[in-house]
Amino acid sequence: MANSYNVTALPNYVEEHREELIAKAVLSAKSADMFTLETGIKGPTALNLIDTQIAFGDGSTCGWDESGTTSLSQRILTPRALKINMAICDKVLLNKWANYLVRVAADKTDSDLPFEKEFVDGVMNQVKAGIEKMIYQGDSSNASAVEFDGLIKILTASGTSTITATAASNVSAYAFIKAVAAKMPAQILEKEDKCILVSTPLYNEFMQDLVSANLYHYNPGDGANEYMLPGTDIKVIAVNGLNNTASYDYAIAASKSNIFYGVDLQNGEEIFDLWFSKDNREYRFAIEFIAGVQVAYPEEIVLGKRTVA
Repeated sequence: MANSYNVTALPNYVEEHREELIAKAVLSAKSADMFTLETGIKGPTALNLIDTQIAFGDGSTCGWDESGTTSLSQRILTPRALKINMAICDKVLLNKWANYLVRVAADKTDSDLPFEKEFVDGVMNQVKAGIEKMIYQGDSSNASAVEFDGLIKILTASGTSTITATAASNVSAYAFIKAVAAKMPAQILEKEDKCILVSTPLYNEFMQDLVSANLYHYNPGDGANEYMLPGTDIKVIAVNGLNNTASYDYAIAASKSNIFYGVDLQNGEEIFDLWFSKDNREYRFAIEFIAGVQVAYPEEIVLGKRTVA
C-alpha cells in the first residue's frame, strides 16, 4: 500500500467540481430545497408582493365597469455573507486516506467513490446541517456566531402578524399538531403545498401517538419523515433545523411557496476553494456565499409553540 497521498489530488477534485460543490453547499439543505428560491441576492432585498382581488361584472351590458383592486407591498429579505475557513493537517488527511484504502481493500466501501469525493462530501454534510439549522434558528444578533435571522426570529418579531398556537408540555405531539392545524386560515388550506414543519423528535413522538391511537397507516406515497395528518390533506414534515430548540417545541404551518430562501448564485462571487499550503504544511479550505430567509405573508403562517418539559 502506498504510504503517501498526492497533495494535489484533493485540490484538483475541488477545482474540477467547483460549480457543483457551490450549488450543493448553498442549496442542498432539505428546507432550502423545499422553499421558494430567490437568486441574485447580494444585500437586503425587497420581495415585491402583489395582492389582486378581482370582482366579476355583468357581461350582458356595454361599457366599462371597473372593479377589483391591486395592492403592492414589500417584505425585506436580509441575507448574511457567510464563510467557512478550515485548516486540515496533512498528517490527519493521510490517516483518513490510509483508512479509506483499507476499507476499499476489505470491500467495506464503494471503490468507485474517490477518496476526494468521500472527504469533501463529509465537509458538505456539515455545511448542509449548519444551513438547515440557521434557516429556522438563526439570529443575526448572536454574538457567538455569524448567522442570518431564521424563521423563528422572523415570525416572533414585534409587529409580525403571525398566527400563534400554544400548548403546555403535557400535551401530546398529536394533540399539539392538531391544534396548529386548527388555526390554519383558509389562505393556507387552499394551497396544494401546505404543510406543518416540526423537529425530528417531535415528528417521531407524533408517529408514536398515531400508532398508539391505531391511526397509523403506511402509505408508500408519503416521503421519508413525512406523513399526512389523519383526517386532513395537510402533510407533517420533519426537519432537522427545528431540532434542539431551547424553550419550546415549534411547529410551523405554512405553504412552502410562502417562505423564501435567498442566495446569489448569479455572478460567480461564491468561493469554494481548497489548496495545499506548503508554508503551513496543511490544507486550507474556504467556502463563501450569501444566504438568508424571509416569509412573504406572515399572516398566512401559524407558529405553534409547545413548552419543553
